[in-house]
Amino acid sequence: MTAGKRDGVRKGQAALAGAGLVGRVIEVGEWSSRILLLTDINARVPVILANTRQRAILAGDNSDQAKLLYLPPESPIQVGEQVVTSGDGGLFPSGLPVGVVTAVSERGVRVLPSADLSRIEHLRLVDFGLPGTDLDPSPEWK
Repeated sequence: MTAGKRDGVRKGQAALAGAGLVGRVIEVGEWSSRILLLTDINARVPVILANTRQRAILAGDNSDQAKLLYLPPESPIQVGEQVVTSGDGGLFPSGLPVGVVTAVSERGVRVLPSADLSRIEHLRLVDFGLPGTDLDPSPEWK
């Protein structure tokens, strides 16, 4: 990414494309920044399924889709169900579009990100200023 500290970019900011959440800023240099994509093997995002209200963790695995972890065995999840951020963990607010369920099988639940990560040209970085994150200007521990 060609924006850094000089542009006001800070670690932890949400990276959004037109259709939804893409990832978050994990490193910031003077002139550039690094984004951890939702599909990266190191990415974990607390989410909720829009219809069933089932909570899960979206986990990347370096493919074009992410998987859902920690679902109860008989969760009534349907292909086409929308996945949004849950707000748990304090990094993202609840309700940000993440993706849509594309497969439900014995191998797990797969989620296609809302934003086409292979065609991103511009990102919007958002500081939600949630308490307890790197972005909180006045942490409670001060």
